[in-house]
Amino acid sequence: MIAERVSVVAGLWLFPAVEGAGIGSVLVWRAGELQGHGDLRFYAAVQVYAILILLLLLLVPAKYTRGSDLAIVVGFYVLAKILEESDRQVFALGHIVSGHTLKHLAAAGAGYWILRMLQKREVVRV
Repeated sequence: MIAERVSVVAGLWLFPAVEGAGIGSVLVWRAGELQGHGDLRFYAAVQVYAILILLLLLLVPAKYTRGSDLAIVVGFYVLAKILEESDRQVFALGHIVSGHTLKHLAAAGAGYWILRMLQKREVVRV
C-alpha cells in the first residue's frame, strides 16, 4: 500500500521494519508465553496500527482501480477479530465449530479478496 500510494522507495525502505515489527510481536508474545506470562499488547498494537495505516492510506489517491476493495478486506479482518473474541460463544451455539476456526476462514477471505482485487484492477488513467 505504501509503495503504491506513496512511493516505491518509501515502501521498499519501510518493508523490513514493518515485517520485523510483525514477526517481532509474535516472538515477544511467544517468549512471554514460555515464561508463563504471555503479553499480547505489542502483538495487538501491531495489528491495530496496521489497520489504521491501511485506512489512512485509503485517503491517498490510488494509482490503480479497485481501491475500494480494501474496505472489504478490512471488513473481513474486523469479522475475524470479532470471531476470535467470541470464540467460546460461537462454539456454544452448536458445538460444531469455534470462533477461532471461523477467524481463520475470515482471514482467508481477506487474502482471497486481495488476490481478486489484484487480478481485476487497472491503472488509473489521468
